[in-house]
Amino acid sequence: MVLESTFLCVDNSEFMRNGDFLPTRLQAQQDAVGMITQAKLRSNPESNVGLMSLADLDVLVTLTTDTGKVLASLHAVQPKGQIRLVPAIKIAHLALKHRLGKNHKTRIIAFVGSPITSDEKDLIKVAKKLKKEKVSVDVVSFGEVDENAEILKKFVETVNGRDGTGSHLVTIPPGPHLSDALISSAILQGEDGAAAVISSGGGGFEFGVDPNEDPELALALRVSMEENRARQAREEAATGPTTMDTATVEPGTASTVPAPEDEAMLARALEMSMEPGDSKSSASAGASAEPNLAAMTEEEQIEYAMRMSMQENDNAEGNNKEEKMDVDESTSKEGSSKPVADDGEEDYSEVMNDPEFLQSVLESLPGVDPQSDAMRQAMGALTGSTKKDSSKEKKDDDKDKK
Repeated sequence: MVLESTFLCVDNSEFMRNGDFLPTRLQAQQDAVGMITQAKLRSNPESNVGLMSLADLDVLVTLTTDTGKVLASLHAVQPKGQIRLVPAIKIAHLALKHRLGKNHKTRIIAFVGSPITSDEKDLIKVAKKLKKEKVSVDVVSFGEVDENAEILKKFVETVNGRDGTGSHLVTIPPGPHLSDALISSAILQGEDGAAAVISSGGGGFEFGVDPNEDPELALALRVSMEENRARQAREEAATGPTTMDTATVEPGTASTVPAPEDEAMLARALEMSMEPGDSKSSASAGASAEPNLAAMTEEEQIEYAMRMSMQENDNAEGNNKEEKMDVDESTSKEGSSKPVADDGEEDYSEVMNDPEFLQSVLESLPGVDPQSDAMRQAMGALTGSTKKDSSKEKKDDDKDKK
């Protein structure tokens, strides 16, 4: 069992936002670093691990045996600026010099996923110093593989020297999981070629920690990640959403988010559908509470607009029926030969004073002989009574006038 002090250098440049490694380069790197941390610390209880970032040269964790401390600081790393590989390696070397276990072997593991901006001569000079002090360096090249291939190869060959084999360069092409490609790499192999000790949770559990084995650590890491994501969401809401990379969008796919013009047209259609068409609809609209359109989903708004439109059609049909009935009643009244009183009731006084009309009605009765003496007396009585009534009314009117 090898006693080893390892300092991990993680890339946190702006290139870590790219999505060629799922879900992003940064999160794929976090999973891989967590797996390596577990492998190093579980291979020997006395081994220790440190952590720093390449862009802002921040020493996140000094050499420690606490896995949770390393993983919590790892998930708080955010992309910023460009990597500075030469100064970062010098800082990691200095931290390894001040290790407590002087009999520990020293190793630097650097994750490089961005274009290297350091001068090649400076990088080779640092490599020679590391070789002289017997510090092994493992480099994980991903993302910008072709651009960094030559300079990283010279760097690792310089650290190894002619016969050295302790340093390794692992080049990983874009793929779904960065950590899966490292499991069988030389970085996780012991000096005898045996595979490093990796917990079963390293590849299958979130954050590389088995919640059954260490529930408190798993909970702390989950809470830390949720707080970090919430902070990122607040920053994006304040600064506006980042521009989507057009290369990651498949051709032919359409966005499901409605455009502002579509939202305005939908709102206008809803307003027009809710406008009352007559007094009845306005009264019903005033009686019922106006719905909260902002709280509705797009499907509910469309359904509400269709319902209001159907109600308008029903009201229009009802109005047409009422108008038709009014026209029919007025037509029937105008076309009738019978006089109509002011209150809508028929006036039979003039009809009863018409002998011809009465005679025609009596002739139409079955079993009645209009030429008989009884019928003539009846007709005389009717006409006489009506004449008396009319003369009486006339006298009353004259008396009132006097």
